[in-house]
Amino acid sequence: MSHFRTSGPSDAGPGDCPADGPVEPGRSVVSAVECNTARFVDLTGKSGGIDPTYLVLTTAEEADTSLSRTDVYALPELQNALAYLGPGTNSVRVQTCADRRKLLGEHVASLADGGGPTFEFADRQFDLDVLLG
Repeated sequence: MSHFRTSGPSDAGPGDCPADGPVEPGRSVVSAVECNTARFVDLTGKSGGIDPTYLVLTTAEEADTSLSRTDVYALPELQNALAYLGPGTNSVRVQTCADRRKLLGEHVASLADGGGPTFEFADRQFDLDVLLG
């Protein structure tokens, strides 16, 4: 199975990563798999020939900005990333439609609102990035 690497540059291309197994998909999730310490969640099922957009959540040691429930619930991608961030998981990559890239990027930037790029919600500290596949 080919997935994006979880180490190296954030824009690293696909790499081989044998799935440790499927993770039970949630209501809006088409599929979810675990690979080493990463989870890959697909909200679209297919990209229609267009590169998908990814919201990438990576665990961090400290947080600059605390998020409210409203901040988290405003983005289904962020909601799902946090739902799939479990013990032993260092990153969650949520695939969504390519046309959501601008909205996601703007929303993540507004969450930082002058603070740093590291966030906290429900006692979890993490970085967020929006990448085009």
